[in-house]
Amino acid sequence: MPSKPTGRPRGRPKGSKNVPTLEAFVVESIMAPTIVSPSSPPGAPRGPWADMTPQERSAYSKALNARRRSHRGGKPFGVPRRMTVAQHEAHQAAQQPGINRIMTKLGERHHLPDDPRAVEALTVAMTVLRSPIASKDKVAAARLILDFTKHRPTVKAEKAVKTAEELLDELAASQAAPSSI
Repeated sequence: MPSKPTGRPRGRPKGSKNVPTLEAFVVESIMAPTIVSPSSPPGAPRGPWADMTPQERSAYSKALNARRRSHRGGKPFGVPRRMTVAQHEAHQAAQQPGINRIMTKLGERHHLPDDPRAVEALTVAMTVLRSPIASKDKVAAARLILDFTKHRPTVKAEKAVKTAEELLDELAASQAAPSSI
């Protein structure tokens, strides 16, 4: 016997002496009525739109989509966390003259594509490059700008293929030379 109480009951739990036997359990389960839960037939519509007409379902889905779009909240895409929307717009407005100057210089040097949509895409990429966002996005924008404005240098690979006569001449020269062993 422990000297101080452990908080746990000792001995057999109450009611464990009168455990029903297997036969009593089987008889009780046979005599008990079975309860069948009502279920809908297979393929029956379920949910809030089950009793709606097609027009009501269409209006309901449009309302759900509008509610989903209205709960977006937060800042627009592209605004850094540490800036407000107004600060971000002010920063972009301050960077715009420099971006326009760079784009005109690229146009004077004929590095811009002929398509105006491509020029607009390069302007947006330049804006991303000059904005205070994550460095991986800046690197991707810089790669895009370089791909469209600068041509990659071509690598000249000279293959030295020897003809059969040259190979035979080398072998003859190596055999004619005395070996110093």
